[in-house]
Amino acid sequence: MKVVADTSPLIFLAKIRRLDLVPRLLGNDIRVARSVSMEALARETYPEEGRILEAFFDSCSVEEVRHQRRFALALSRADNDTLTAAVGWPADILLCDDRLVRMTAETEGVKTLGTLGLILKAMSRGFFSRIETRQLVDALVREHGFRISIEVYQAVIGRIELNGPRTSRSGHGQG
Repeated sequence: MKVVADTSPLIFLAKIRRLDLVPRLLGNDIRVARSVSMEALARETYPEEGRILEAFFDSCSVEEVRHQRRFALALSRADNDTLTAAVGWPADILLCDDRLVRMTAETEGVKTLGTLGLILKAMSRGFFSRIETRQLVDALVREHGFRISIEVYQAVIGRIELNGPRTSRSGHGQG
């Protein structure tokens, strides 16, 4: 599967020490715009988060986006680079959280998946139990400033309770 990743999911997955989910669930054919890697690493992070991000960027293809398309003036350079890469490659999945980026990608025919969707996908594959999944989602919101509406939060919690396994499979270590 061809994946293009935007900044937000990478940062938040690094914060909860689960950036390993991207290649484990989506494969190793991952591209990141150089502006995305620079944006992610320029933020003030804990040293461990920075190491996790650097290791991730070393494991995927970080590319300079040439001939950037300007999709919307409200989007950052990294967002426009991400969309340009996702549409031009073309990607099977654009990993992003920003609503405008997701809507634009979907208009361009690119499927999207966000941080919470990836965590729910991991749960459905048995990587996490319901309790572990709920703890990850709550940590994102309460400890790391992941912003979602109450309606989205309630929908995610509902999916966890409805679809999640009671226990996780063994052998899935922290990444």
